[in-house]
Amino acid sequence: MKLLSRDRDKIIAVIAATLLICVFIVAVVRDGSGDAVSLRPGSRGNVVYEVQRRLRDWGYYGYAVDGVFGTQTMYAVQTFQIRHGLTPDGVVGPATAAKLGVNLYFAATAGSAATGSLKPGSRGAKVSEVQQKLRDWGYYKGAVDGIYGKQTMYAVQDFQTKHGLSPDGIVGPATAAKLGVNLTGTGGAATSDGGASASTGSTNVHLLARLVYAEARGEPYTGQVAVASVVLNRMDSALFPNSIAGVIYQPGAFSVVADGQINLAPDATAVRAARDALNGWDPSNGSLYYYNPARTTNSFMLSKPVLLVIGEHRFCR
Repeated sequence: MKLLSRDRDKIIAVIAATLLICVFIVAVVRDGSGDAVSLRPGSRGNVVYEVQRRLRDWGYYGYAVDGVFGTQTMYAVQTFQIRHGLTPDGVVGPATAAKLGVNLYFAATAGSAATGSLKPGSRGAKVSEVQQKLRDWGYYKGAVDGIYGKQTMYAVQDFQTKHGLSPDGIVGPATAAKLGVNLTGTGGAATSDGGASASTGSTNVHLLARLVYAEARGEPYTGQVAVASVVLNRMDSALFPNSIAGVIYQPGAFSVVADGQINLAPDATAVRAARDALNGWDPSNGSLYYYNPARTTNSFMLSKPVLLVIGEHRFCR
């Protein structure tokens, strides 16, 4: 009987230890991979980058979007939490993530060379689409030939570094989303229009697309991207608000806000232009202003030196 009792005590001890280990594993924040129960100071990775980007877009965060959860990110999270009736602990747990529209588990496979990813050796229409986008945005100078070689890999790595992604040179789900490429689509046509509205569902993309449609529908595609870029350039300038909404709704900034055209539903081209601008293509060459000389009498605008002309718009700083 004593032997049985000791065995029973050992079994209970093993079970208790196992339960403690399980509780510890669940409680640990697994940084870097993005497969996190919560994000807090010290966390790093693609999901932190996405949290920072959203907080910046909504005016809560004015610092580098670098994927590193530091003190400023914590303060921004706390402000966001107070504004939304959440406990201001500065930790992005499930409730805060839901309010931010961030999936804490998204990056678990995002950086991996999973099925459906593009990597050196890949070929086809999707590779051509990636190459074309990277070329348009200045990351890639090689041939758009549908062959994923070293030049394409280096260009992808540069793009990933610029956008706070793990620079592994592989176009997985996270990189594809930033590029506006649908890895699961078929054929050679660009699929970023649907991808932008479906994958982001973002107030950020949609609002910028509404401005593009209201201000530049009928303009050349490059001109539509340039209009979106002006908004982003203003956001990065100390002279203007530091969020897309703040720039667009700044009093007197855009006539389409005053006349209600900003509320028109954007078409697929405007959504794609907004996405391309957000992903780094700036055909405006850093312009902070644009105007149509046939439609403005504003002496301030007309006094600005013109950097370039796209369609009916003059772009200037």
